[in-house]
Amino acid sequence: MPTHPQAKPNFRNLFWYPFKITLITALRTFPFLGRMFPKRLGMGYHNTSHPEFLDDASEHRAKSRAKYNDISKQEFAPDRVTSDLFPSLWKPQTVQYPYERLEDMEPWLFVPGNYNGRIGVIWETCTACKMCVNICPNDCLHMTTELRVDVLDNAEGEYEGYGAELEVGGYAAKFREEVTEELESFDLITAHSAPPSEWRFAQVLDLSGSTATVRWNDSGQEEVLAQSELRTADDQIVSGRIDIGRCMFCGLCMEACGFTSFFMTNEYDGMSGFTRQDLWFDASRTRVLPSVHQEAVDGELAKRATKERDKRAKKAAKAAKPEVEVAKPAPVVEEKVEVNAEPVDDKPLAKEEKKEAELQRIKERSKNIDFDVLGTATAEEKDDLKTIKGVGPFIEEKLNALGIYTFSQISKMTSELEDQVNEAIEFFPGRVKRDEWANQAKDLLDKGDA
Repeated sequence: MPTHPQAKPNFRNLFWYPFKITLITALRTFPFLGRMFPKRLGMGYHNTSHPEFLDDASEHRAKSRAKYNDISKQEFAPDRVTSDLFPSLWKPQTVQYPYERLEDMEPWLFVPGNYNGRIGVIWETCTACKMCVNICPNDCLHMTTELRVDVLDNAEGEYEGYGAELEVGGYAAKFREEVTEELESFDLITAHSAPPSEWRFAQVLDLSGSTATVRWNDSGQEEVLAQSELRTADDQIVSGRIDIGRCMFCGLCMEACGFTSFFMTNEYDGMSGFTRQDLWFDASRTRVLPSVHQEAVDGELAKRATKERDKRAKKAAKAAKPEVEVAKPAPVVEEKVEVNAEPVDDKPLAKEEKKEAELQRIKERSKNIDFDVLGTATAEEKDDLKTIKGVGPFIEEKLNALGIYTFSQISKMTSELEDQVNEAIEFFPGRVKRDEWANQAKDLLDKGDA
């Protein structure tokens, strides 16, 4: 059978040539040998320096990580690169065409090879569109809500003061001074755990003058604090959990996201020592914000602050117009003077009036709800509606004002009624349906919690 000369089973093909190629590959690993014998070892290709591989974008991105690995001091060849660990050796390096990215951070050089990256999420820009959830082929992603201080409520400088206000029945947060030092030394890039919690959360029981009475979530104790020490918190902020144990790191969630909230990082995060339960990553463990992504958060903050600023300006202009018209008739002016003559605590009164007006407005909408389907109930038959996920203290008051007091009523909601109730209580659009209040109420009834 005719064969190619180099395919015949002889000494040259079975031993000498494979040995020669292996020896050349090993020797050219040492740059000084490769340069000493460029024709024999380098073959005009290997061990030839190509500084253009380190493009401007990669060099700029790597500056913030230089303390881990300063790639600007390395040399780059078509298939090899030096390293901080062995600057005299060329290690194998795959450069993606057309030189898309150089690994600018390599802490896994010093640890066992169980590297598999990390999923990073900028939750501040997430809109809960669920595109990532729908495209995930392995059911890794689960959207939910969490108690958190919104990015706008904690803004400083130009955008300070455009967040929500504290209100009775809502949530507040106080910064934990004791973690300041720990936060300064905590490094999200190399940490294998969630960052220390910055906030201590509480429920607002009362607002009086410049003080607030709160009940701490972690201890149940009540305390009176200055309102200036507190930030507004919300338990309905978009969040999520990722089951890393199921994740294939395919990156489809990143590609589907229309708001650049998902991204794949190249941080080392060894998983071999985790239990199955530990592989459930909540928002605090996926909220990785390398400096390159801080711009996205700042952009979202500016967008929200501008929107709130315009909203307040329109509201002030609308409120000023009736005042000018009312100021013209003499009797009305006299009434205003009499009211202002009494010393009152304006801030709490205004908030209480606002809340009462909102509940009254919702109560008037009850005539549009079909209680023939839901059934009627009284305050004496009231269930603890806060047991339903997504129902907070004030939402419960709104439901009661609408005439809904029991799990039984909520369990009977049709799709149309869910939309009507959602709109009536002025809740986030589609939230009642998305959180499946009706199904939750049915489960609670089945368990006998009512």
